[in-house]
Amino acid sequence: MTQALASPPPAAAALAHDEARWLAPLYPLPRLELVRGRGARVWDAAGEEYLDFTSGIAVNALGHAPRGLAAAVARQMRELGHCSNLFANRPAAGLAGELVRRTGYERVFFCNSGTEGVEAALKFARAHAAARGRAGRDFVAFRGGFHGRTGFALSTTWTPAYREPFEPLVPGVRFGEFNATDGLDTLIDEGVAAVIVEPVQGEAGAVPATPAFLAAVRARATAAGAVLVFDEVQCGLGRCGRLLAAQHYGVRADAVVLSKALGGGLPLGAVLLTAELAAALRPGVHGSTFAGGAPAATAAAWTLARVDRPQFLARVRRRGEQLAAALAALAARRPSLAEARGLGLLRAVALAPQAPFGPAEVVAACRDLGLLVTRGGERAVRLLPPLVVTPEEIGEAVARLDSALTRLETSGAEQP
Repeated sequence: MTQALASPPPAAAALAHDEARWLAPLYPLPRLELVRGRGARVWDAAGEEYLDFTSGIAVNALGHAPRGLAAAVARQMRELGHCSNLFANRPAAGLAGELVRRTGYERVFFCNSGTEGVEAALKFARAHAAARGRAGRDFVAFRGGFHGRTGFALSTTWTPAYREPFEPLVPGVRFGEFNATDGLDTLIDEGVAAVIVEPVQGEAGAVPATPAFLAAVRARATAAGAVLVFDEVQCGLGRCGRLLAAQHYGVRADAVVLSKALGGGLPLGAVLLTAELAAALRPGVHGSTFAGGAPAATAAAWTLARVDRPQFLARVRRRGEQLAAALAALAARRPSLAEARGLGLLRAVALAPQAPFGPAEVVAACRDLGLLVTRGGERAVRLLPPLVVTPEEIGEAVARLDSALTRLETSGAEQP
């Protein structure tokens, strides 16, 4: 596999120039230009093929260009596109009904992204506290958590590099240790309106919560009268082998935030609510112009119907076990790796402290060998294959990761 970014063809060089000239400088440039995809594979502008284990950062649950999705969205666009939240549309109402039926939550709020969903859930929690006459308005979040980049969401996101340029942020946020049950009684008291946690921390590098921790957080939030919010933006919608990742734990939140895979590649988020939490809301308290649009809702209903099938989810769990075993074996024999971790098809390998390279180098080396992965946290690399990945593709991906590590370990050993 050639190094796609080393000697870009003229068209790619022109695009890189245009991006650098016209786009706000918020992403590392130049970037690999992808032009088409199918399933777990994509092709760049130079015709090079890659095995895609990023899935659009866990968005493309059914892979690239799943057959039937484009036709479903095109049919809807021919009938009705955007109509705003001033009017009802049948696809959004139908999708809400399916989410209620399939999850057991009683109300749904649609938005456009994960960070908007977190923003809404936290606002709803404060509205709930006010409606009950509770003075508490604080939020509890956890170290390593990532909840988005808007006001409330960023305030509950742990990563200092994301937070510091925009401080002062929304006040009243307390951070606890993820997977630590000691101290929860002090952390979550009657001054807290909401506790937000990811059942599996994705951005931090596929770090699963322990069952004891999630159960303790649920119990303490209930005792304190606080709303418990599960952020399942990355770990939900089948990514971990259940429709909701929390189903692995037998713990139920008062609100669940979904996005990424929900829209089948179109921007869509949803907040699932209990009836009690929804009862605190009134018309005009919150809203979204684009959210719940008919085309995105159509794509989401099409995706949901295919993901939420017992046989499909059982296959995801089997593929997750296969990937976990292969990564664990790789970590056991690679001095540059500390561990493999994750749940379902949300997986990562963490680099050892003594590794002479970082996640960025691993991502680049994998790309040169035809494998697309992404970093997670400060010292990990995430693997997020589509849920339709085959056993052969998992084997191929791990082999390419192995070769990338060989290349990096060898070059590190040769340095004086």
